Amino acid sequence: MAGSRAVRTATLLCGVLLSACAAVPPSVITVDPARVSAFELNGRVNVRVEQAAYPGRIRWQHAPGADDVWLYSPVGAAVAHLRQDQHGALLVRPDGKQYKADDVEALAREVLGWDLPLQGLQYWVRGLPWPALDAHDEQRDESGRPTLITQDGWRVAYLDWTPAGVSGLPSKLDLSGESLRLRLVVDEWKVEGVHP
Repeated sequence: MAGSRAVRTATLLCGVLLSACAAVPPSVITVDPARVSAFELNGRVNVRVEQAAYPGRIRWQHAPGADDVWLYSPVGAAVAHLRQDQHGALLVRPDGKQYKADDVEALAREVLGWDLPLQGLQYWVRGLPWPALDAHDEQRDESGRPTLITQDGWRVAYLDWTPAGVSGLPSKLDLSGESLRLRLVVDEWKVEGVHP
C-alpha cells in the first residue's frame, strides 16, 4: 500500500516537472545592434528582379572583413555560395564553377544578374544606417526602432522585430532599389559571444 502510494506520488511529481519544463519558453537575449560586429542569420529570402521572382533560403555569416552567403532553393538545394574578404569576391555554383571579382556587388551583377548591396546590407539588416554614407533618411516607431531607412538609392522597410533567439535585431525587412526588391525573413539570429 505504502509502495503503491510512493509510486503514484513519484509519477505525479514527474508529470508536474515535465509540464513545468514544457511551459518554460526559450530564452531570448537582447542586444544593441550597434555593438554586434559578427553574426550569422538563417532565413527565407525572395528576390524580385523586374518581373521575375526567386524565392529561396539564405544563410549569412558576417565577421569584420569577411562575409559568406549561401543561397538555396525553396527545397534546400544549393544555388550559390558567395564569399568576400580582403582578397576579393568569389562565387561558387553547385557544379563547382567559380567566378571572381573585386567585390560581391560586381560579382552578383555579373553572374546572378542583380545588385546585392552587401556593404550596406550588413548594417541595414541590423537596423542601422550604412556609416560609410553621410546622407540618409530614417523613420522610427514609438519604441525607437527604425521602420524605414532610405540611403544611397536603397529603401529598407522594417516589417517586424519579433525575436528570432535575439531581441533587438529585425526579423523581417524589405529592401528595394532601382531594379531589385528583396524580402528577408530571419528565422534565426546568432550573435558572436551571445547565446540564448
